[in-house]
Amino acid sequence: MFSSSDSESLLRKAIDDLKRQWLNSADSWKDKARDDFEKEHLEPLLNAAENAARAMRNLDGLMREVVRDCR
Repeated sequence: MFSSSDSESLLRKAIDDLKRQWLNSADSWKDKARDDFEKEHLEPLLNAAENAARAMRNLDGLMREVVRDCR
């Protein structure tokens, strides 16, 4: 079973992979459309993913508290 910390780690790896691939694409895609895509789609996606990762970390902490309090 995956914990929220496992899920957070997977999401953070995916974020890092996406950022790395995006940077690599700059060698072959250098125009206004790329800039527009980054601003309109990539940045909101990355922000949402970062927010989700933070929420997972917070959830993991809360779950640990619940388990500790129930013992």
